[in-house]
Amino acid sequence: MKTLYTLAAVFFLAQPLLAQTPIIFQPGPGLNDGTDEGGVNGGKDVFLGDADDVAHGIESVFYILPISNCNPTTYVSLFKFDVSTLPAEVDSVMLVINHSDPGAYCYSNCVADFHLAAITEPWRETTVTFSARPAKESTPFYSILNHNWDDSLHAKEYDITQTYRNWATETVPNHGFEFYSSTVGCNNAAVTLYGATSDDTTNAGANRPYLKVYPTSVGVQSSLAAQMGLQVYPNPASNQATLEFTLAASQNIVFELVDVTGRLINTREYALAAGANRITFSLSDVNAGLYYYRLKTNAGEVAGKLIKK
Repeated sequence: MKTLYTLAAVFFLAQPLLAQTPIIFQPGPGLNDGTDEGGVNGGKDVFLGDADDVAHGIESVFYILPISNCNPTTYVSLFKFDVSTLPAEVDSVMLVINHSDPGAYCYSNCVADFHLAAITEPWRETTVTFSARPAKESTPFYSILNHNWDDSLHAKEYDITQTYRNWATETVPNHGFEFYSSTVGCNNAAVTLYGATSDDTTNAGANRPYLKVYPTSVGVQSSLAAQMGLQVYPNPASNQATLEFTLAASQNIVFELVDVTGRLINTREYALAAGANRITFSLSDVNAGLYYYRLKTNAGEVAGKLIKK
């Protein structure tokens, strides 16, 4: 990781806006058979209520209502985003939920607190129930306090940066989160949060929940390097070194080798096919010391440290 931070200083000073370009991760409908885990083609979300105590995992909407002490109208919603393919090094991550407009009136329980808390155990969107829903952290990672029934949230952004980092670095297992209210009262046309799920198909799915991920330059590089399966060997090297990587499509790539001052030592362009590729380059005319290599591809730049013995 230290290498990548060094590279960010050497190679990306000319690209200050890189970290400001977000990755949009918006899962769509999955199989809805209990195997979906929040991937791009396997959205995982469900709303649960004490009225029927069944899983509503194939609905196009979700609901959250306060805890009702006079009738069975308490609702919570569970969500999970599989972040395993996204960068772990991020500046910030926003959860964007498109909330529907509030109802026309409210009689009781018209102001409530709503929270997002990390779930601590596995669950299946086809079988989970309100009465047997998974455990969650006692302290929420985001709260909306004193939300009035006629307040419009629209496409609200929730800052979930630290929770995302915990999931992306596997500091804690990613079981998603519960969206719920802690307010207790009698629900009668009460304050309600509701909106589109990953199964929504209106507007070509534009209203589905999504993550807006702002990666650091380090995060961009590490994610792309992982996707390419980039390896360099031997390292340290004597007379030559080899880079192995996979390309998603045929393209021209540029290889560069620079020293610690940023001086260009070697450069060459290659026309490569999609799939597994290998580049071997000579170090026979290079003095012993620390160097940095980089590959410029259609998907971006990746770089790393190389030591010449």
